[in-house]
Amino acid sequence: MPKLNRDVLNTATPRDVAMASMTVLDRLQDFRPEIQIMGAATVFLTLADHLGIPAQEAFTVTKNLINGDDGKRAEFRGIDAYMKGELA
Repeated sequence: MPKLNRDVLNTATPRDVAMASMTVLDRLQDFRPEIQIMGAATVFLTLADHLGIPAQEAFTVTKNLINGDDGKRAEFRGIDAYMKGELA
């Protein structure tokens, strides 16, 4: 099992996380919405398990990164715009 560095997890930059998210979304856009959400959830759950981090912990850290002091960070608002324009 790869070693997950929690310090890096907790200090990830919004830009890096948004870029990784866009990569996944780009590949998911070829599937129906029902498959997109289940595919994304499967990747999340199996990756958390593979890296030995509780899914809820990863979810909480990510939720905190997405939301800045003034609401959703710009990098993640861009992801919202991409989904509205590109996903089924």
